[in-house]
Amino acid sequence: MAKYINRTAIILYLNLLIGLIHVLHEFEILDFIPDTYYFIIPVSFLLTLVIWNSLLILNKNK
Repeated sequence: MAKYINRTAIILYLNLLIGLIHVLHEFEILDFIPDTYYFIIPVSFLLTLVIWNSLLILNKNK
């Protein structure tokens, strides 16, 4: 169970959630973020992707 709640997994879940919000916004199913602030979603998706990848590399080097 511990491998599903470590920091790498939590960052991956957060990344998937941000990706889901982005997809739902693109198909206009979900529209709770104003378009003026929407640039935060793709930037945060890329940021969490980079963090997740770096955590995978750090765990591999241990």
